[in-house]
Amino acid sequence: MFRSDRDALAGKLDDVQAENERLRRQNEAMRHALLAQRVGGQPVASNTYRGGVAGLGAGERVALARHQLEAFPVWATALLHIVTFGIVSFIRFNAMHAQLPRAERDDPSVGKAIGLHLAPYFNYYWIFWNGLRLCDRVNLQCRLRGMPDGVPRGLVIAACVASVIPYIQLLAGPITWLFVAIAMQRTVNRIVELDARTTRERVEPVDAGAGVFGVRFPAVQALPLPDDVAVQAEAEAEAAAAIAERRQRR
Repeated sequence: MFRSDRDALAGKLDDVQAENERLRRQNEAMRHALLAQRVGGQPVASNTYRGGVAGLGAGERVALARHQLEAFPVWATALLHIVTFGIVSFIRFNAMHAQLPRAERDDPSVGKAIGLHLAPYFNYYWIFWNGLRLCDRVNLQCRLRGMPDGVPRGLVIAACVASVIPYIQLLAGPITWLFVAIAMQRTVNRIVELDARTTRERVEPVDAGAGVFGVRFPAVQALPLPDDVAVQAEAEAEAAAAIAERRQRR
C-alpha cells in the first residue's frame, strides 16, 4: 500500500512538472510574440527608455521585466577592468544586450554592439550611442521594479567624451569607464537580488519532509488549538454583545 501511494505521488509530481514546463513555454512564446508585435509596430519617434514606464501596459511591463542578467562581484569587476585595461568590461557589458529584452526596434545585438566599435569614424558616434543605450536598458529594469536609475547617464557621457579626445583617452578613458563598470555591475546585482528576494517571498521553498510539490503547509504546532479558538470566539462574542448593549442604552 505504501509503495502504491508513493508511486501515485511520484506520478502526480511528474504531471505537475510537465504542466509547469508546458505553461512556461507558452508564457515564453507569448512574451516573445508581445515584444515582437510591440517593437515591430511602434513608430520610430517613440522611445520607451526616455518616456518612462507610465505608458506601458501591464502585459508589456511583465514582458519587459524578464531578463537573463547574472550577479557578479563588484570588486572582481573592478579588478578585471584594471588588469585587462577595460577589455573584459567592454566584452562583458556589451554582451548584456543579449540578456535584456528588446524595448525598441533599434536595440543592438551583441555582434552589432561590439562590431561597430571597429568601424572607422563611425565608431566615434557609436561609442556614445551604444553606451547610452545600454545605460538606458539597464535603468529600464530598475524603473520596472520601482527602483531609481542605477547608472547615471552623465557618467556614461563623461566616459564617452574621455574616450574620443586624443591623449586624454589613454588615461582618463579607462578610469571613467571603471566607474561606469562599477555602477553598471552594482545595478545589475541589485536587480538580480530584488528578483530573487521577490521569488523567495512569493513561494517559500520547503524543508526536508515539509509540504508537497514545493508548497509549504503550516506545521501542526503552528496551528491554534481548539480550546484557544473557542476562548477567542467567546471573548469576541462577549465584546460584541457589550458594544451592542452600550449602544442600546444611548
